[in-house]
Amino acid sequence: MTRLLADYAGEAARLRRIMPRVPFVPARITPPAQPLAGARFIATFARNPLEVLPRQIYEEDVYRYRGRLYVTAPALLKEVFLDRREEFQKVVQIRFLSPLLGGGLITSEGREWKWQRQAAAPMFKQHDMLRFLPVFVGATRDLIEVWRKAPPGSVHAVDRDMTHVTFAVICATLLPSADRTMGPVLESSVEVFQRSAGWGILFASAGLPRWVPRPGLLSGLRAISRLRTAVAALIRERRASGRQPDDLMHRLMVARDTESGRSMNDARLLDNLLTFYLAGHETTARALTWTLYLLAHSPEWTAALREEVERVTGGAPVGAEHIERLVLVQQVLKEAMRLYPPVPYLSRQAMAETTLGGERLPAGGSVVIPIYAVHRHTARWRDPDAFDPARFAPATESAMARYQYLPFGAGPRICIGMGFAMIETTAIIATLLQQADFAPVAGDDPHPVARVTLVPRGGMRLRVSLR
Repeated sequence: MTRLLADYAGEAARLRRIMPRVPFVPARITPPAQPLAGARFIATFARNPLEVLPRQIYEEDVYRYRGRLYVTAPALLKEVFLDRREEFQKVVQIRFLSPLLGGGLITSEGREWKWQRQAAAPMFKQHDMLRFLPVFVGATRDLIEVWRKAPPGSVHAVDRDMTHVTFAVICATLLPSADRTMGPVLESSVEVFQRSAGWGILFASAGLPRWVPRPGLLSGLRAISRLRTAVAALIRERRASGRQPDDLMHRLMVARDTESGRSMNDARLLDNLLTFYLAGHETTARALTWTLYLLAHSPEWTAALREEVERVTGGAPVGAEHIERLVLVQQVLKEAMRLYPPVPYLSRQAMAETTLGGERLPAGGSVVIPIYAVHRHTARWRDPDAFDPARFAPATESAMARYQYLPFGAGPRICIGMGFAMIETTAIIATLLQQADFAPVAGDDPHPVARVTLVPRGGMRLRVSLR
């Protein structure tokens, strides 16, 4: 503890030295000054749901927009996620995601959700997660060796590269039976599903039946079928082999409900493997992609992080003993997820007529939690569009309202893999900085687009120079 406190004090001093006088303001969405209506709303929402959020949502606590309540105030979010959670449930999210994720952790409610959560929770104990450090570091070093085969200073699609690294991690920790053909199936299927996500969310929000024709419907259904078929084959192969390696897949297979003693059948196992794939691979890849983009544009912060990594590790591979001491690395990751939350919005539906923040909601009425706007709200963040990891210095973060920062959600349904994700991303960024420099590509200006996750339109290209 004394050593950790000394690290915090040292980082505070370093922050004062390296903070740029003019903070970097990265790519962002310019909200419309007035709410959109009619065909313009529909077309904009289908292209990018975040672009329909008017300026008022970034400034007010509650805003009624097209019959929905957009809520950003921490006290009201606490009501929705915690105090009154039984009154507000995930009807639209379940309608949209259940074709892909079935009835897994993200797409279930009530008792069905509770027992799955209890069954999966023991897999995510801190000491168990730290034992995967060599996997995180090894996958990152493999990527660096791929980069070394290209000419020095080559431009790389780091969004794809981060997807490949996090897939390697998933293969080693969750889907170890996956062969080389599995990666492209997973990646291409999720990409197709993401591409038509705007229309899917719009139709789900309107309560339209799933069979109603919309752009991307057939290609999305085919992608879902390919993905679920591939993962089902892995489950059958594991059952037939009789092997019992101590990985997350095996732990899900033997998990039991503490109250009833029941285990997951193959259908529910399939649902949760895909849930952990999407939540633990896709979202992590997005967080890493946006972090590298910010570092490529922030040489002062990159230098500070590299100094910290060298001091903490002594040039050795990142290990379990280093993670909590990589204070600045984690501050940068948290700030990256503030500016670019991997899941940019959530929604809940009122189970009965009620009020929230003084506004009436009918039964079935929607509460939208625009996390992207919550994280850039003008009343709660100083210079909200600027990249400033100092916001997450330990003393500053501890004074922050709990429901002001929601990259992993909140309440009982907070992301079960939050600790795993922070350890994984910390290890990967630290390992990359030991051997690589990142710089922007002239003319490339990524634009954040809300799909299932927050993606850079057109991908993310950065120039990579290896040490």
